[in-house]
Amino acid sequence: MFAIREMTREDLEAVVAIITSHEVTDGELADEYYRDYFERNGAESDRERLFVGIAAATGEIAGVCGWYPDKYDWPGILWLNWTYVQAAFRRQGLGKMLLQHVIECVRQLDTRKLYVDTSSDRGYSRAVQMYERFGFREEGRLVDYYDIGEDYLILALDLSRQSPE
Repeated sequence: MFAIREMTREDLEAVVAIITSHEVTDGELADEYYRDYFERNGAESDRERLFVGIAAATGEIAGVCGWYPDKYDWPGILWLNWTYVQAAFRRQGLGKMLLQHVIECVRQLDTRKLYVDTSSDRGYSRAVQMYERFGFREEGRLVDYYDIGEDYLILALDLSRQSPE
Protein backbone atom coordinates (compact mmCIF):
# COMPACT_ATOMS: atom_id res chain seq x y z
CA MET A 1 0.00 0.00 0.00
CA PHE A 2 1.06 3.58 -0.65
CA ALA A 3 0.40 7.07 0.60
CA ILE A 4 0.76 10.27 -1.41
CA ARG A 5 2.13 13.54 -0.06
CA GLU A 6 3.68 16.69 -1.44
CA MET A 7 7.34 16.43 -2.34
CA THR A 8 9.77 18.31 -0.11
CA ARG A 9 13.30 19.51 -0.68
CA GLU A 10 14.48 16.61 1.52
CA ASP A 11 13.00 14.16 -1.01
CA LEU A 12 15.07 15.50 -3.89
CA GLU A 13 17.93 12.98 -3.85
CA ALA A 14 15.65 9.95 -3.54
CA VAL A 15 13.38 11.19 -6.34
CA VAL A 16 16.29 11.97 -8.67
CA ALA A 17 17.74 8.50 -7.96
CA ILE A 18 14.44 6.89 -9.02
CA ILE A 19 14.38 8.85 -12.27
CA THR A 20 18.08 8.32 -12.97
CA SER A 21 17.73 4.57 -12.51
CA HIS A 22 15.36 4.55 -15.47
CA GLU A 23 16.94 7.27 -17.62
CA VAL A 24 20.17 9.11 -16.80
CA THR A 25 19.42 12.18 -18.92
CA ASP A 26 15.97 12.56 -17.35
CA GLY A 27 17.61 12.26 -13.92
CA GLU A 28 20.03 15.07 -14.71
CA LEU A 29 17.26 17.31 -16.06
CA ALA A 30 14.99 16.47 -13.11
CA ASP A 31 17.73 17.31 -10.62
CA GLU A 32 18.14 20.77 -12.18
CA TYR A 33 14.38 21.33 -12.37
CA TYR A 34 13.65 20.22 -8.79
CA ARG A 35 16.45 22.36 -7.35
CA ASP A 36 15.09 25.37 -9.21
CA TYR A 37 11.53 24.49 -8.10
CA PHE A 38 12.45 24.56 -4.43
CA GLU A 39 14.68 27.65 -4.76
CA ARG A 40 11.83 29.67 -6.23
CA ASN A 41 9.26 28.11 -3.87
CA GLY A 42 7.30 26.47 -6.66
CA ALA A 43 5.33 24.59 -4.02
CA GLU A 44 3.61 27.87 -3.13
CA SER A 45 1.62 27.87 -6.38
CA ASP A 46 -1.29 25.73 -7.55
CA ARG A 47 0.08 26.14 -11.07
CA GLU A 48 2.91 23.78 -10.20
CA ARG A 49 2.96 20.90 -7.72
CA LEU A 50 4.99 17.78 -7.04
CA PHE A 51 3.94 14.65 -5.17
CA VAL A 52 5.68 11.52 -3.98
CA GLY A 53 4.29 8.08 -3.32
CA ILE A 54 5.46 6.56 -0.06
CA ALA A 55 5.61 2.80 0.54
CA ALA A 56 3.61 2.22 3.72
CA ALA A 57 5.66 -0.81 4.80
CA THR A 58 9.06 0.91 4.62
CA GLY A 59 8.36 4.64 4.51
CA GLU A 60 10.62 5.03 1.49
CA ILE A 61 9.86 7.17 -1.52
CA ALA A 62 8.58 4.83 -4.20
CA GLY A 63 7.46 7.23 -6.95
CA VAL A 64 6.95 10.80 -8.10
CA CYS A 65 4.47 12.77 -10.20
CA GLY A 66 3.26 16.34 -10.51
CA TRP A 67 2.42 19.12 -12.93
CA TYR A 68 3.73 22.45 -14.15
CA PRO A 69 2.33 25.31 -16.24
CA ASP A 70 2.69 25.65 -19.96
CA LYS A 71 5.82 27.66 -20.76
CA TYR A 72 3.57 30.49 -21.96
CA ASP A 73 1.37 30.07 -18.86
CA TRP A 74 -1.58 29.58 -21.18
CA PRO A 75 -4.83 29.50 -19.17
CA GLY A 76 -6.26 26.03 -18.65
CA ILE A 77 -3.15 24.22 -19.89
CA LEU A 78 -0.84 22.21 -17.62
CA TRP A 79 1.88 19.64 -18.27
CA LEU A 80 2.43 16.41 -16.39
CA ASN A 81 5.80 16.40 -14.69
CA TRP A 82 8.19 13.46 -14.45
CA THR A 83 6.18 10.40 -13.51
CA TYR A 84 8.39 7.56 -12.35
CA VAL A 85 8.10 4.63 -9.96
CA GLN A 86 11.05 2.89 -8.32
CA ALA A 87 11.67 -0.51 -9.97
CA ALA A 88 10.91 -2.48 -6.79
CA PHE A 89 7.43 -0.93 -6.60
CA ARG A 90 6.36 -1.09 -10.25
CA ARG A 91 3.21 -2.97 -11.25
CA GLN A 92 1.68 -2.45 -7.81
CA GLY A 93 -0.64 0.40 -8.75
CA LEU A 94 1.45 3.34 -7.54
CA GLY A 95 1.84 4.93 -10.98
CA LYS A 96 -1.92 4.82 -11.47
CA MET A 97 -2.49 6.17 -7.96
CA LEU A 98 -0.12 9.11 -8.52
CA LEU A 99 -1.57 9.91 -11.94
CA GLN A 100 -5.14 9.74 -10.63
CA HIS A 101 -4.19 12.08 -7.78
CA VAL A 102 -2.69 14.61 -10.18
CA ILE A 103 -5.68 14.44 -12.54
CA GLU A 104 -8.08 15.05 -9.65
CA CYS A 105 -6.02 18.02 -8.46
CA VAL A 106 -5.68 19.71 -11.87
CA ARG A 107 -9.36 19.12 -12.61
CA GLN A 108 -10.14 21.30 -9.54
CA LEU A 109 -7.99 24.06 -11.07
CA ASP A 110 -10.26 24.28 -14.13
CA THR A 111 -7.59 22.75 -16.31
CA ARG A 112 -8.80 22.27 -19.86
CA LYS A 113 -5.95 20.03 -21.02
CA LEU A 114 -3.18 18.13 -19.28
CA TYR A 115 -0.27 17.30 -21.58
CA VAL A 116 2.60 14.87 -21.19
CA ASP A 117 5.64 14.38 -23.38
CA THR A 118 7.31 11.02 -23.66
CA SER A 119 9.21 8.77 -26.03
CA SER A 120 8.16 6.10 -28.49
CA ASP A 121 11.04 3.94 -27.22
CA ARG A 122 9.92 0.51 -25.98
CA GLY A 123 11.19 1.40 -22.51
CA TYR A 124 8.32 3.89 -22.24
CA SER A 125 5.59 1.67 -23.71
CA ARG A 126 4.03 0.77 -20.33
CA ALA A 127 3.89 4.44 -19.39
CA VAL A 128 2.24 5.31 -22.72
CA GLN A 129 -0.28 2.50 -22.21
CA MET A 130 -1.08 3.79 -18.72
CA TYR A 131 -1.61 7.33 -20.03
CA GLU A 132 -3.90 5.99 -22.76
CA ARG A 133 -5.96 4.04 -20.20
CA PHE A 134 -6.53 7.36 -18.42
CA GLY A 135 -7.77 8.92 -21.65
CA PHE A 136 -4.63 10.62 -22.95
CA ARG A 137 -4.46 10.71 -26.75
CA GLU A 138 -1.57 11.45 -29.06
CA GLU A 139 -1.69 15.03 -30.33
CA GLY A 140 1.84 15.40 -31.61
CA ARG A 141 4.83 13.39 -32.76
CA LEU A 142 8.29 14.58 -33.73
CA VAL A 143 9.73 11.75 -35.79
CA ASP A 144 13.30 10.62 -35.02
CA TYR A 145 13.61 13.37 -32.40
CA TYR A 146 15.66 11.48 -29.80
CA ASP A 147 17.32 9.12 -32.28
CA ILE A 148 16.53 7.36 -35.54
CA GLY A 149 13.37 5.40 -34.79
CA GLU A 150 12.71 7.11 -31.45
CA ASP A 151 10.01 9.76 -31.65
CA TYR A 152 9.03 12.53 -29.25
CA LEU A 153 5.38 12.01 -28.33
CA ILE A 154 2.94 14.59 -27.01
CA LEU A 155 -0.16 13.13 -25.39
CA ALA A 156 -3.09 15.13 -24.03
CA LEU A 157 -5.95 14.50 -21.66
CA ASP A 158 -8.91 16.71 -22.57
CA LEU A 159 -10.49 17.53 -19.21
CA SER A 160 -13.06 19.88 -20.75
CA ARG A 161 -14.92 16.88 -22.16
CA GLN A 162 -14.69 14.64 -19.12
CA SER A 163 -16.85 14.61 -16.07
CA PRO A 164 -15.25 13.85 -12.71
CA GLU A 165 -15.25 10.16 -11.86
